[in-house]
Amino acid sequence: MSVTKKSKLKKIVKPSAFLERPLPNEEEVDRFERAIRKEIITEEMDSHLSAIYHDNKGNLVDVSKVKKRKRLRLIVLFKQIFVLTIFVCGAYGAYYYYFNRPAGTDNIILNIQAPDKVLVGETVVYDINYTNNSGISLSDVKLELILPASFVHIDSVPPSNGINSWSLETLEPGASGVVTVNGYLVAPVDSANVITAKLNYIPANFSSEFKKESTANTVISGIGFNVSLDYLNMALVGQKNELKLNFDNFKNNNLAEYYLEIIASDNFKIKNLDLGTTNKLPLTEIENVGERKWLISGLPYDSEEKLLVPIDFSLESKNQDREDFSIRLYKKEAGGRDLVFWEKTISFEIMKSDLNIGLSLNGEKSDQTINFGDKLNYNLSYSNNGDATIYDLVLMAIIKGDFVDWSALEDAHNGSLSGNAIMWTKEELPALAELAPGQTGNLDFSLAVKNFSINDLGIDTYINSYAQYSLNNNKDEISEDNRSNTIKTEINSDLLLVDKFLYFNEDNVPVGSGPLPPKVNEETKIRVYLTVKNNLHDLSQVEVTLDLPPGVDWSDNDSTNVGTIQYDQARRQVVWRLGLLPVAVYRADAEFTISITPNETDYNKILVISSGGVVNAIDKVTGASLSMQTKPRTTKLEDDDIAGLSNNGRVE
Repeated sequence: MSVTKKSKLKKIVKPSAFLERPLPNEEEVDRFERAIRKEIITEEMDSHLSAIYHDNKGNLVDVSKVKKRKRLRLIVLFKQIFVLTIFVCGAYGAYYYYFNRPAGTDNIILNIQAPDKVLVGETVVYDINYTNNSGISLSDVKLELILPASFVHIDSVPPSNGINSWSLETLEPGASGVVTVNGYLVAPVDSANVITAKLNYIPANFSSEFKKESTANTVISGIGFNVSLDYLNMALVGQKNELKLNFDNFKNNNLAEYYLEIIASDNFKIKNLDLGTTNKLPLTEIENVGERKWLISGLPYDSEEKLLVPIDFSLESKNQDREDFSIRLYKKEAGGRDLVFWEKTISFEIMKSDLNIGLSLNGEKSDQTINFGDKLNYNLSYSNNGDATIYDLVLMAIIKGDFVDWSALEDAHNGSLSGNAIMWTKEELPALAELAPGQTGNLDFSLAVKNFSINDLGIDTYINSYAQYSLNNNKDEISEDNRSNTIKTEINSDLLLVDKFLYFNEDNVPVGSGPLPPKVNEETKIRVYLTVKNNLHDLSQVEVTLDLPPGVDWSDNDSTNVGTIQYDQARRQVVWRLGLLPVAVYRADAEFTISITPNETDYNKILVISSGGVVNAIDKVTGASLSMQTKPRTTKLEDDDIAGLSNNGRVE
């Protein structure tokens, strides 16, 4: 602890224990304030009086000897009245100023410097600063901290002499210091973690204890890696069910190890977890350390590798229609506390059937996001897990959504289409006529997502998909009891980037300069126009980048109605940062100029002036990362119809 003092500090003697003292009442607080004000006023009044009774050379004036002039008696009297008036006004001004400015307890300064946001396990430094600006000595000073429950303490400077408390003894006027606490936070993403500091002290000539408080908050911005689950939202009784726990992108990881715990009823029988041989992280291990608890250790730092933890389980019976299954990740503190930083609860629909059917979309069985115009690749799997043969099986896939493009249906088995469902019987798929015990099968089909138009505003952007079955070729007995997992798919916002490279703008006015087509060793300038459009969801972290090939240079003269444009000389990259783009701002525009000066080796060639602009953003509704790229552009200026009349793009 470093303490600076304007006056000499008394020798500090550390007591063995703190005495419990009563808190000051309102009258004592007022008396403390008056004492501080009185001391300040006294000092200032002495200063003013000293100035009056000393001459300009600093010598004391003998006021008993006053030279009088009879003729000037009236003038002298006037001067005395004038000086007295000034003295009274000055005294009143000093009184008013010092009695109305902040003083007393307001001049005991206590504040906390803490980071606004950190990742799980990232180092956190708390600096607690205190200063005595009251003008009165403070005794029995003690600093106490209430640390966040998620905080793991490493050390502090100076070391505490109690449980998160420091005895500072006496603080003379002007004395200050700082206490630094080091550690890290382990808590869920977006959680608030508040630290509170309390400074207790007794002012000189007082017997009651006063208190000053300060708080600060740090938010957990992320785990440091990605965690996701892939699973069916239904579970079959007596059958093997699988859930995949995926970890990836350890670029910002601060945890060498953590614990995994599964919380579920005794009806769930869970196989011991094993990383298997598919993982590419040789140092990572998983070890069973208790009932449904595992330690995952040897995790990488600054790595983009993936870690897959398959979780196999079965159910003994169907006790209810749905059962919850929770997965929890936590860090175990040295003191024994479990600090949870990620948790997910799944509600499984419990089914008892000899026939198991499952549906996957684009290789995944869980909920996901897609973009307008994407292809929907489905796989419907089925298997007979019973002891008897199943005859005349009927399968049906139901795809519900306003943006499903049924005209793009591709189905090699030619299932019959009715409304929002496709049905297959033994007529379309002979294998469904007889399914022996243990026999399995798959069928693939695909659809597409329609493109967005402005007339689609307000239409539901969800697509829900699931499969059902019936037996004995009875198409009318398909029921909720024979349903597969449901996949909820949400369509991302319609982010669009448009770029144009023009010599003449849309009003046929030249916005470029120089020869067209370009000529060797002569400069041609071209105006670039960028437009970002978005209609459905708010976007964040919106950024457009445009790489300039060799021979193409930035010529400045930029403008935009949203965000800022900068040119990164080292990367030869134009960067347009828009940041947050709400739906209300459905269009943003930017423009700048580039120049081309071909050399002799470029003669008679069509030069590439852009490999394509790229826009990246985060959809704030779906949470998906959005990205799109425009097509390359050349000296032919494909976007400029007027230039195209006389420009073939070949360098002359």
